[in-house]
Amino acid sequence: MKYIPEWSREGGKILIAPKKSVGWCCFEKVMEHFLAFAKEIEKREKLYIISEEDFGIGETISGIPYNDSWARDSVGLFVSNAILNYQFNGWGGKFEFEDDNRITENLYKKGFFGEIPKIEVPLIVEGGAIETDGKTLLVTETSILNSNRPLNSRSEVEESFRKYFGISKIVWLKNSFLKGDDTDGHIDMLARFSREDRVLYSLLEVGKELEKKLEKASFRKLPNPEFRDFPATYLNFIFVKGAVLVPIYNISEDEVALQIFREEFPEREIVPIDSSLFIQQGGSLHCLSMEV
Repeated sequence: MKYIPEWSREGGKILIAPKKSVGWCCFEKVMEHFLAFAKEIEKREKLYIISEEDFGIGETISGIPYNDSWARDSVGLFVSNAILNYQFNGWGGKFEFEDDNRITENLYKKGFFGEIPKIEVPLIVEGGAIETDGKTLLVTETSILNSNRPLNSRSEVEESFRKYFGISKIVWLKNSFLKGDDTDGHIDMLARFSREDRVLYSLLEVGKELEKKLEKASFRKLPNPEFRDFPATYLNFIFVKGAVLVPIYNISEDEVALQIFREEFPEREIVPIDSSLFIQQGGSLHCLSMEV
């Protein structure tokens, strides 16, 4: 089995439509931004939206109960020949999670995965907590090894990653604090690979730790945006075919970040997506999506 880098995946994306009952700020405007995001994906890849409403965008998957819209953490992980169904507990029991934890099982029952087998993994690992370039895996201790993920031990988690991801090196980061972050330090808010052995980061302490632990890698610092008390970051971008969709927050740092992305990905279109309302609920583009 192999967990391949996100830039190599072009099979499509799964989104989960926001629900008004969850308490999104400015719900109608949120939906405008969500559908704009969905349309940018649909221009380039297959798009699936879990929702009871058909928005006329992508393929609607109905009949799947869910608590919230963070597909990155509630939908199973696609490896080379299987779906890994790790467990989800609402980032340590902070929010309701029972329906979210059954999304992958319910998709499987509906035949969404076709003939691809589903593997149940009795550990709590969210998709936003892992990052790979295909040979190295970046994770944080504060998230995966947090006591509020009670099923996890370091040895069992590492054994699982090596078995299912085909990863030779696991790098655990200790520095992971981001103001307002409910995930306890997801790596997709802190450091991302742009290509093999190339890491983008925003927090200085994260960059310093990475440089010590990834001696063969090169690095590029992104601005660390200040957006009230929310965990805003430009690292929550996603790869789609021929492009990178980048979260922006309508602040002065946006253009600096977009220019860095243009330099990092000259072969791809850089598409800014207004994420100023998404982040008020705790996440952004990467958090809202999952690769098929």
